[in-house]
Amino acid sequence: MKMVLSWGQLIYVFFPIPVFCLALLSLAWPRSLERAGSRIVSKIFFTEVRAGPVHIKLLYLFIALSVAIFAGTVRTLHAGAKPCKTCVYAGETLWYGKAMKFRAERNFWLSLFNVILWMLVWTVHRDRKKILSLKDRVSELESAAEAEGSGAKDETTEADTAEDAADVAEKSDESKKKD
Repeated sequence: MKMVLSWGQLIYVFFPIPVFCLALLSLAWPRSLERAGSRIVSKIFFTEVRAGPVHIKLLYLFIALSVAIFAGTVRTLHAGAKPCKTCVYAGETLWYGKAMKFRAERNFWLSLFNVILWMLVWTVHRDRKKILSLKDRVSELESAAEAEGSGAKDETTEADTAEDAADVAEKSDESKKKD
């Protein structure tokens, strides 16, 4: 009964949450929606669960449970198939053993995928936060450059404009001489 409970958690809780979070983090939306998606994922992952004196973030709980399920599947796969108690014929025993081996291998790959999925979401979330902070920094620098650039344009004089025109004329004369 315990293994049924863990596989139910894996299928109905541990797969949909990271897939939903990856969708929120991976889609290229306007910056405000990207920021909102990142905040939602942060709220899901970094909510602190308290059980008496133990305080753990939800992300670490999910990763620990996924690793525990994975360890259980590795143990089951290593132990091999249990003998069939209700099989009467040799063919039944053969097919039962193959089916249990296939089931253990399937569970191994599903649990490994789940652990990798949680780690992937964690990494993408960390990178998305870094990207959003860098985009904010670029926006700040662009606005500062625009403010500085508009001030510099006001300070240009006619002499600067005349110097620029003379430089352009010299370059065109040099290109004519080469021809």
